[in-house]
Amino acid sequence: MKEFKFRDYSVKYIDEGSGEPMVFLHNGGNDHQIWGRQIEHFKKTNRVLALDYLGFGESDKPRIELTLPLYSEMVGEFIDQLKLAPVTLVGNCMGSAMSFDYTLRHPGNVKRLILFNIASEKHLLAGPLGKVYQTFSRSHLLRRIAALKVDIFGISRKETDKLLRSQYGKDWLDDPEFADHIYHLYNKKGQQGSLYVALSNFNTFNSADNFVLPPNFPPVCVIWGRDNFILPLSAGEEFCRRLNPNRAEIIDGCGHLPMREKYQEVNRLMDSFIEETHKSESAAATV
Repeated sequence: MKEFKFRDYSVKYIDEGSGEPMVFLHNGGNDHQIWGRQIEHFKKTNRVLALDYLGFGESDKPRIELTLPLYSEMVGEFIDQLKLAPVTLVGNCMGSAMSFDYTLRHPGNVKRLILFNIASEKHLLAGPLGKVYQTFSRSHLLRRIAALKVDIFGISRKETDKLLRSQYGKDWLDDPEFADHIYHLYNKKGQQGSLYVALSNFNTFNSADNFVLPPNFPPVCVIWGRDNFILPLSAGEEFCRRLNPNRAEIIDGCGHLPMREKYQEVNRLMDSFIEETHKSESAAATV
């Protein structure tokens, strides 16, 4: 993987293909490999960059507070250092939150947004991780003990399979290669600790709860899994009522990882949205 420096920390990413740049940002707890099917698809037509953002995957896992402002700054540094603007940002959960927050601040640097299951404090509280957030935000000692327990004793394959299954909907496909990856990823030292730190700071993940769109905000496609257990569909529907995105897609039978669960349908939706925005740009240019 390639590397860029953010606040003297190492952030790893993959960079494949050529053409208009697309940056992919994973959900909390996972890494860039959730986007494997999209990377293979879009690198044929685009420059595809997918990060393991700070705290996760192959990137550094510093003992600092992981907040939305920090991650939004990281996205900005990445775009600036690699001169990617105007860029398509594609995120899932926390990755969507940082994409949305960055775009609220710098709409001119973003060509379009594709937001899967966007995370926010309000959305998190609507699901089962809300209690984890409340517990760890009240007690950093408990947060640290939980992280140390994982680092010392690890997580069994049975448990990582269960955790992965909780991210799928009812129509999930057997994905043994990804399940193997998740087992090793979740047992990587510092990985779960970073997730606990991020969860404890979800009071900072408020851009999707309280926003005013700036002028010239780029086109947005929101995608949600109907069976999402982590961030319930009701949260996504309420977000879409306030945002009024250009497109809102609900994928039946999917949970928190539709980009893996039904990747062919997801790729078609993304292709369609990108084509629509290209046509709109062309039409505007001729006026």
